[in-house]
Amino acid sequence: MAKFKPCYLKAIVIVHGKSEKQVCEYIKSNLRLKIEIISDKKGEKSIQITSLMNILNDSRFRTMNAFLKNFCDVEIVYEKKKKRISSDFKIFTIMDTDDCTEKQKEEYINKSMFRGHWAYDYIVPIFNSPALEDVLDKANIKFDKKGSERKKEYIRIFPTSSKRTVSEEVELKTFCKNLKSVKDTNMDIFIEFCLEKA
Repeated sequence: MAKFKPCYLKAIVIVHGKSEKQVCEYIKSNLRLKIEIISDKKGEKSIQITSLMNILNDSRFRTMNAFLKNFCDVEIVYEKKKKRISSDFKIFTIMDTDDCTEKQKEEYINKSMFRGHWAYDYIVPIFNSPALEDVLDKANIKFDKKGSERKKEYIRIFPTSSKRTVSEEVELKTFCKNLKSVKDTNMDIFIEFCLEKA
């Protein structure tokens, strides 16, 4: 009889807006990855770097115990009889940097804004500078439309489906490789994590 292996939550991703949410939904569905995507009003209202701590201090994230009540499928390990969350688990924050000061951007990227929060070691700040659209242009993601009309294209470019295909995994690997060459983002870290955990 095969031993049952529990399916733990691999990551929580707090996203800036609708575009980032769609990219994450695409990755989640095509890799069949157990991640939780958190947005404001389904991405309709953007979460900015300056308001990120409001989320990390809300009732879901305020303490480790509160967090474990809200996200009970996170892997727990015990070290010297002390309970902690597995170091494999991550809290990714995917943010644009065009709506904060240079100092705030720097504190976000170097993680100093999270200092003192119990989840500090699990938080991985992902940035797109100045915005995701600019980064995707540089990563050779082709959009047909310009300006605000572009937002509607995310569903076409990053479709969500119920079945995992090899071509989508190959596309994600190519996307990740292209992102590595763009100095205005570190989103490849998030995608590599997802590919590794899938």
